[in-house]
Amino acid sequence: MYVKYLQCYSCGKKFSRAHLSYHCSCGGSFEIIYDYAHLKEHITWKELRSRAFNHWRYREFYPFLPTDEVVTLQEGGTPLVQSSLEKNVWFKCEALNPTGSFKDRGTTIEISQAKAQNAEHIICASTGNMGASVAAYSARANIPCTIVMPRIHAPEKIAQMKHYGAKIKIVSGDYAKAEQYAYDLYQRKGAYLVGDYAYRGEGEKSVGFEILDQMQNVDFIISPVGNGTLISGIWKAIVEFKKVGLVKKIPKLIGVQASGCNTVVKAWKEKTKIKQVIPKTIASAIACGNPLDGAKAVDALQQSRGMGAIVTDKEILAARKRMSSQGIDAESSGAVAYAGYLKLKPRGKCVVLQTGHGLKDVSRY
Repeated sequence: MYVKYLQCYSCGKKFSRAHLSYHCSCGGSFEIIYDYAHLKEHITWKELRSRAFNHWRYREFYPFLPTDEVVTLQEGGTPLVQSSLEKNVWFKCEALNPTGSFKDRGTTIEISQAKAQNAEHIICASTGNMGASVAAYSARANIPCTIVMPRIHAPEKIAQMKHYGAKIKIVSGDYAKAEQYAYDLYQRKGAYLVGDYAYRGEGEKSVGFEILDQMQNVDFIISPVGNGTLISGIWKAIVEFKKVGLVKKIPKLIGVQASGCNTVVKAWKEKTKIKQVIPKTIASAIACGNPLDGAKAVDALQQSRGMGAIVTDKEILAARKRMSSQGIDAESSGAVAYAGYLKLKPRGKCVVLQTGHGLKDVSRY
C-alpha cells in the first residue's frame, strides 16, 4: 500500500489513512499523500505502459482497493486529437468517457471506496455531470443513490440520471446550497457522501497522468475551473510524476472561468482569498460560486507559473461552434478551455480539455 497519510490542505495537520471525515476541523480539505520514495523504486514507464491505457493504468497513485472492489466502466484512456485549425493545439476528448464527461475518473474511485466500505446509500450534490456519473457507477455497484441539484441545470443531465435509476432532489439556490443540503443529509441519515472531496480529486488527476503519458514536452494544459478539483488534481498528478522521476519538464496550467462565475481566476489575479459569488453563466457545469477546491486551484496556477483567463458566454458559444467545425462536439462548459485558449493564444504545445459532450446541452446548438 503506497498511501502514507491524509493531510489538511489548509492547516497541514496529518491524519491516519483510516480518517474518513470530509473536512478538517479547521474547514480545510484533505489531500492524500503517498510514499513517493517507495513508488520511485517500483514504478517505471516500462511497467506502466505494459498495462492497458485507461484510468487504472496508474493504480499505485490511487488509494488502495482490492481488485474485486473496483467499480469500473473502463473510464479514461481518452484520445488527444490535434486541432485542424491550430497546429499547436490538441484536444483531450473527455467526452469519450462512459457517461460523457471527465467526472467518471473521480467517480470510479469514490464508488469503489463506497462499495469497499459497504455503503447502503450514496448521496451527491451536482450541477449535472457528476450526478450523471455517480448515478451510473452506483447502478453498476448496485447501490441506491440520490443526487441533489440546484435549479439551474440541463434537462439532458436529469434524464441521464433518471435512466440510471437515481433519485433527484432539486433545491433552491446555486450549487453551494445543493452541496450544503447533501452534506446535511449525510450527517442526518448516514448515507455515503461523494462529491468534490479527497477521493474524487485522486481520480480526476488521471487526466494529468494520461497527458504526460501521451505527449512529450507539453507547454500548457488548459482546463475549465468550477470547484477547482480537476485543475488541482492535474497539478497533483504532474508533481507526483516528477517526484517519482517519470517526468522532468513541468507544463504550465491555464485555468479558465466564465465571467459570470470567476471566483478562482479573480483571486489568482488579485492575489486575494476567494470571494463567493452567485453564478450567472450558460456554463452550468462550472457554475460553482463557492468552489470547494478553489484555494487548491489558485495554488496550481501559481505553482505551475501558469495563468488564468475569464471568458464571456458569447466567447464560450463561439468556441463551441469552432470546435464543432473540427468535428469535436462539446457542451458549453466543455468548450470553456478552448475559449480560454482563443483568448490568450499561448505559444507552445497546448492540450485543451474538452470536458463534456455536446449532447449534454443540446439547447445551445
